[in-house]
Amino acid sequence: MFSYLTFKIALQYIFRSRTLKFAKFVAFISVAGIALGVAALIVDTAIMQGLHSNLKSRILSITPHIIADNFKSSDKLLEFDDVLAVTPFIQEQALLQTPGGLSLVYVQGIDENNLKLKNGIFKSDLDLVRIPKKGSYQLNAMASVYLDNNIRLNTQARLISTINSRYTPLGITPSQRIFTLKYYFPSTNTNNSIATVIGNIDDVRRLFRLRENSLKLRIYTKDAFKIDKVKQYLDKNNVSYNLWSDYQGDFFKAIALEKVTMTIMLALIIIVAAFNILSALSMMVTSRLNEIAILKTIGLSDTKIKGIFILMGLIVGVLGTFIGVIIGIPLTYAVVSYMNSMGTMSAVSASIDMTNLIYVAIGSILMSLIFTLYPASRAAKADPVLNLNRG
Repeated sequence: MFSYLTFKIALQYIFRSRTLKFAKFVAFISVAGIALGVAALIVDTAIMQGLHSNLKSRILSITPHIIADNFKSSDKLLEFDDVLAVTPFIQEQALLQTPGGLSLVYVQGIDENNLKLKNGIFKSDLDLVRIPKKGSYQLNAMASVYLDNNIRLNTQARLISTINSRYTPLGITPSQRIFTLKYYFPSTNTNNSIATVIGNIDDVRRLFRLRENSLKLRIYTKDAFKIDKVKQYLDKNNVSYNLWSDYQGDFFKAIALEKVTMTIMLALIIIVAAFNILSALSMMVTSRLNEIAILKTIGLSDTKIKGIFILMGLIVGVLGTFIGVIIGIPLTYAVVSYMNSMGTMSAVSASIDMTNLIYVAIGSILMSLIFTLYPASRAAKADPVLNLNRG
């Protein structure tokens, strides 16, 4: 089907033909459309992937990847490649009473002293926030806690919890303690989600009136999206656990859905450009029926005739895809630089993945190939006897 002769004829029809200038114009529009679609798709996937990576690192640095019941064989978990560290842990909901009002928060207690790390892993690798000292009754809170309640650092606040409430002659008395909001870290809570405050595990344990043997285990993993082996191990040992997806799963699903929606919308640009290829080739076939008849009479087979028009579509598709990739990569960094220079949002980053580039390029070329099949088949089926005297 494909040979030097078919390739040369295809190039002649695309670039050197002096007839049917409108079809050539449509073909060039197809190249431009494919290039535009590929470039836009690269920009979209790179920025969305960068956004996903940033949110993943920021939000999941605070959200526990796995919270398991106090598992005695915690050292066994460190043997898994996906597990980086384990530590005793508490996470419960409580009311935070400040001069600015009441708010519901997650209270985390982390035992930094009993943190067990995998060999070769350092504490700095876990991106831990500052943990207050034992007995200080201090909290490290999200910045949103200060902003929402209009308070400053070193403000005293009361944490109130109904966990392990006590019965008194006056009724049920919730557990409560005064803490000092001493530190802060960047907010990672999503819209309408609950903010997080972090304290020393002993101070938090006294707030909730928990015994040491009732503490849970926080498991740090390399990638919160790849924890199937750890889950299977915990299930096998009948250990109950909670995953990060129980707290932030809907948010990341929304991000993934938005990414897919944007990809589909931008892929439509490539599809429209591919329809232009169909139109251009159909016009060329109609105008060149006489030439096709001559080529058949001198010995070109139907397969080679089909190959000529398929190559024409592929050349347009490959050329448009190549231009789109060349434009898309620098355009991505230009868009990111412009968005960051606006200064009205958090820093935006782009992640250009070679795999995504390959998928976009292959998809664009395949789409171009699909839309060449009909006009190429029509050209191959043309009857040389009926069309020899045309034109």
